[in-house]
Amino acid sequence: MKPKLRKLPFFVAVACAVFGSGAQGETVMPEVVVTEKAAPAGAYEVVESAAATKVAVPLHNVPQAVNVVPKAVMRDQNVLSVQDALQNVPGLSFSVGDGQRDQVTIRGFTAINDQFVDGVRDDALYFRDLSNVDRIEVLKGPASVLYGRGSAGGLVNRVTKKPQAVPVMEVGATIGSEGQKRGEFDIGAASADQQSLFRLTGALEDSNSFRNQYFLERQAIAPSFTFKLRPQTTLTVQADYLKDKRLADQGVPSYRGRPVEVPIETYYGAANGHERAFIQSEVSSGTITLDHAFDPDLKLHSVLRGYDYSLDRNYTSIDAISKGANPTVSIGQTRRLRDEHGYYFQNELSQKVQWGDTRHQLLYGIELGQQHKSELLTSRSKVATYDLFHPVLANLAPLPANLVPGADNKNRVNIAALYLQDLATLSPQWKVLAGLRYDRLQQTRDDRTARNLDLQRTDSTVSPRLGVVFQPIEQVSVYAAYSRSFQPVSDSFSFRANSDQLKPTQTANKEIGVKMDVGTKASLTAAVFDMSQTNIQVADPANSNFSIPVGKQRTRGLELTFAGEIAPQWDVISSYSYMDGSIVESTERTSAGTPFKGNTAALTPRHSLNLWLKRKFNDGYYVAGGAHAESVRYASPDNLSVLPGYGVINLGAGYEERKFDVAVTLKNLLNRKYFVAGHGGANDYNMPGEPRSLLVSARYRF
Repeated sequence: MKPKLRKLPFFVAVACAVFGSGAQGETVMPEVVVTEKAAPAGAYEVVESAAATKVAVPLHNVPQAVNVVPKAVMRDQNVLSVQDALQNVPGLSFSVGDGQRDQVTIRGFTAINDQFVDGVRDDALYFRDLSNVDRIEVLKGPASVLYGRGSAGGLVNRVTKKPQAVPVMEVGATIGSEGQKRGEFDIGAASADQQSLFRLTGALEDSNSFRNQYFLERQAIAPSFTFKLRPQTTLTVQADYLKDKRLADQGVPSYRGRPVEVPIETYYGAANGHERAFIQSEVSSGTITLDHAFDPDLKLHSVLRGYDYSLDRNYTSIDAISKGANPTVSIGQTRRLRDEHGYYFQNELSQKVQWGDTRHQLLYGIELGQQHKSELLTSRSKVATYDLFHPVLANLAPLPANLVPGADNKNRVNIAALYLQDLATLSPQWKVLAGLRYDRLQQTRDDRTARNLDLQRTDSTVSPRLGVVFQPIEQVSVYAAYSRSFQPVSDSFSFRANSDQLKPTQTANKEIGVKMDVGTKASLTAAVFDMSQTNIQVADPANSNFSIPVGKQRTRGLELTFAGEIAPQWDVISSYSYMDGSIVESTERTSAGTPFKGNTAALTPRHSLNLWLKRKFNDGYYVAGGAHAESVRYASPDNLSVLPGYGVINLGAGYEERKFDVAVTLKNLLNRKYFVAGHGGANDYNMPGEPRSLLVSARYRF
């Protein structure tokens, strides 16, 4: 066990001592199993989630948009990445993530730090694996009232596979026409008395893709155990390890306002990319979860998660593009080393009480945490120059050891928070969800470069939330909600001399919507929202070494989702979003001398559409088809480069039975050329979408 995680066994011992001792002679309560209802096997509709409230409640009681991508959808679509899965969610667009991480834009706001696992922050910058993921939830709008800093446009929460009483023994393999090769396994068992449960998941991948020189080497493993210490007390211990090495590929640059017109496989980097242009991340974590029911109406949920993350990122960047009869592109070479470790300790008490005619579902929470992050960056510019339209790549030498670092810093973040939430049922027709969170966030930054931009700041913030739900009939919920969140400078990558003197950005969201049950196995959600972020740091026009908090961004829009069984043997997951995202205030000007004020927010398409329809037959076979489309997006806030709108058609077919299943997907049926992602803060990193390709997966259950 890594030194940073050595505290975990201590908490296990404490938990066992507190809840395991003194059992003899006590009155044994009926067994209470704390669970969260997900979709039944094969279902596209999820009716209950804890993402928005930290307690499992029906989604039609939640005055906020929540989208869930269940395992059944991911399997039918042969999803291999978080980005693939999130294409089923409205209001999202994708960032290339510097070629190193999962990164999405939600409702026009970057969610680079808004990744969670089982409700606990997981903001290290890496590509997640799906072998241990049961479903992915996206909570729209500010969520600081429960999750703390960040969550401007929303957050992404992965719900992991847990030990279960029903044994599982499954192996699977996926191969693809573009060189994908992946194997997975899922093994679970229970003791004879059902008091101890075990599960082990993992994956091994060695893949290529349509991009020149691309490679992906990945290993993942995640064991977990659940112990029933007493009938009313369970302890779950989880661990996971992921090693991911891949080509540092950031797509193609822009030329004259659009991605350069070259074959989609064209890579602008190093001829020896495997040695000089690769990204390797290594992530390990341990989680202890204690659930104890004092009685059926009073329950404790306590989670301790510790993690360790390291990154060795060797990559090339676009330095300059020359125009003329024979345009060229010059590239730079960089190595970025990151090391990060930390822990989060959440304790939540949920209580159901009746006060007069009003029922309350209360949540009391306290969260403590600490993160240590360090970074070392060295680089050199113009190591090679290529023909823009016909690059002949050069072999790059290692960076000299005597380079002066461009970044060398150590950061520490201390988190302490208290929160309270009440879901009150005033009558069968009216519900109110109210919450308040107090955060105290201490940040220190030791800058060891010559600039010496040290930072020390403490913020005390209050995040409110209020929502009202009206149910005129049982099948229909109409809601209105307001919430607010904050984002401190510790999560920013741009530091200036006075950054620690400025308050965190603040995001406010106003939303109204309707949720409707369609039949017994499908649901429709519609939401209209107005979200704005203020206190955004921009460069001081009088001195670019300083910041002023005058930036403001706003997105107004509409989201529609429909999921579930529309008729016997017919399943669908679909969505549409309309977003009007703009930079409302900014004193900065672009490289072309134009103002940022009035520009469209980066990676925010006006329209986006997702559809996946599945038709099952009685003999186990099925066919499926769907589409994904986005209108024009801008690669960055300067609006100087456009990613054209696109639409792709995908098909699927398969066979499902008790022992095994097979899924075949044909992506991009018409072989359209498009760009699936941009950078969000720069114009020269645009990732082409996958061409027509075939994926086949098979799973066997023993």
